[in-house]
Amino acid sequence: MCGIFGYLALSPERSGDVDRYADVCLDRLRHRGPDDRGTWTGDGIFLGMHRLSIIDLEGGHQPLWNDPGTRCIVYNGELYNFLDLRSDLESLGHDFRTRSDTEVVLRAYEQWGPACLDRFNGMFAFAIWDRPERTLFLARDRIGEKPLYYYLDERRLIFASEIKAIVADPTVPREISPRGLANYLAFGHALAPETMYRGIAKLPPAHYLLARDGHVSVSAYWDVDASPEVTLDRPADPDACARQVLELLDDSVRRRLVADVPVGAFLSGGVDSSAVVALACRHTREPIKTFTVGFTVSGAYDELPDARRVSRWLGTDHFELRVDHADLIGLLEKLVYHYDEPFGDAAGFPVFLLSEFARRHVKVVLTGDGGDELFGGYRRYAADRAAAFLRPFLTNNWARTAADRLPRLRRLKRALSALPVEDPARRYAAWLVLFTPEMQAELLAPEVWEAIGDHDPAGAYPRLYAHLNGGASGGHLNRLMYVDVKTWLPDAYMEKVDKATMAASLEARLPLLDHRLVELAFQIPGREKVRGWSTKRILKRAVAELVPPSVLRRPKHGFSVPTDPWFRGELRSFAFEVLLDDRARQRGYLDPAVVERMWKEHVSGRHVWDQHLWLLMNLELWYRTFLDRVPA
Repeated sequence: MCGIFGYLALSPERSGDVDRYADVCLDRLRHRGPDDRGTWTGDGIFLGMHRLSIIDLEGGHQPLWNDPGTRCIVYNGELYNFLDLRSDLESLGHDFRTRSDTEVVLRAYEQWGPACLDRFNGMFAFAIWDRPERTLFLARDRIGEKPLYYYLDERRLIFASEIKAIVADPTVPREISPRGLANYLAFGHALAPETMYRGIAKLPPAHYLLARDGHVSVSAYWDVDASPEVTLDRPADPDACARQVLELLDDSVRRRLVADVPVGAFLSGGVDSSAVVALACRHTREPIKTFTVGFTVSGAYDELPDARRVSRWLGTDHFELRVDHADLIGLLEKLVYHYDEPFGDAAGFPVFLLSEFARRHVKVVLTGDGGDELFGGYRRYAADRAAAFLRPFLTNNWARTAADRLPRLRRLKRALSALPVEDPARRYAAWLVLFTPEMQAELLAPEVWEAIGDHDPAGAYPRLYAHLNGGASGGHLNRLMYVDVKTWLPDAYMEKVDKATMAASLEARLPLLDHRLVELAFQIPGREKVRGWSTKRILKRAVAELVPPSVLRRPKHGFSVPTDPWFRGELRSFAFEVLLDDRARQRGYLDPAVVERMWKEHVSGRHVWDQHLWLLMNLELWYRTFLDRVPA
């Protein structure tokens, strides 16, 4: 695992600029790879990396060149089928100098060009400089587990694993994108390729970029329903589906245990992480180390008892971390730095703490992320499927009266907002939107709202929803899950996991997001995943004999964070200062009166605005960190 950075002059007369700020920019990625550092400059290009050594600890130094010195790579990620590919390439005449998967990626590009991506099973973001063709090839993995950003103007292309490395170059503008701001307020995260920065883009998952002769193009290379590598044998037989899911998941876990350093796992006690740990136990001789975090606030915010039961059942070497608010403010500012953009998912906080905790014992962790999006784990899938039935009940006056009088009925309020929408894709977006267009029009300064223009943050939802239009994959529920796989999963969950774990120099591997399993999941009819209010039916059937029965009955909840009581308690004075001091009031982006009204309504208990206030607080902290000053 690494942090990569590069600079390409798009015209010969700019070649002398390539290493002007390159070392400073690369240093911003040290946390992603503290074990090694490497650079190369020439041909009007700079390539650099910081390496977290996982495989071939001694031989995996980068940038890595081929023997003739014609092609060079910097690489962030893991290729889980690299041994199979290495064997194939050796049979084609390739000789290898190292045991690293990095060299396999480079040789595969030499053999197959951009089509090499079709053969990769892994998470990655990499850059290859092809000297004879004078071509820069950038690529990102299918699901978007590893990030890759770039800045492009008429003179140069700058790319990096994190935006902070790009904006460390003082000649790169640090300006807010109005479209990026609208996306963030709507969903709490960026929507690739847009970012919060004007002029800085995020390469979408399953895409590659080619830069040649001053021309830059971006192309897609994969989708869930395009020539799947694995096909479902008997879609109408739930037991057969479950067996095939289990077989693939077991293989995925086995592949992700390959490392030359200790491997552990995050364990929440839910179906996904419990299944991953149970399968990992099959392939390890010693008890696998598992890690769980809980808050001193009891109830829904404490996963420790559930995880403890699963650990005892499976016989893992279990570690627990219980946290309170003592270091919350300092950690918030640290997380704002590591996320590069304002990030609205408060679960980044416990994931980072858990990552720091686990890093004391292991260098790699398996996680259970992805199961909800593939197998129908979110309650909103079930609720949306019942939209036609529920709409008459939840749009009556009694429901709105109850929601007004009981401000903490979040799900009822969200249903009241979403269910009246007739268009299924727009309705689904409404389940996820925080600041609606009407709220943004009230919150934002008139000139900012005008600059956003006709940009619609939810506009991608109808296009993505319409993509799956045939076969088992084309049902309503699978279309909703497809939208999540293309938006919510990479832009929120993968962003959260990558930035939080890499901030602690910890590599996270996600077995449920093996692309073969993703393809298989979308061949399973949605009705077999969600029936009534019963969710994730096929996955639960697949792992039923691996996990305690209580796991299968456990209500769905992720890393729950007590932001509601925090804003009325521990964070009250700090949040007030951040949101409403003179600096914040004078930004010119938000209407301070609207922010103050939301603040007062929340602390008084008249309304619950904790998610919205969390977004606004992170926005202001980001502004102070990255726009008021250049972070060191």
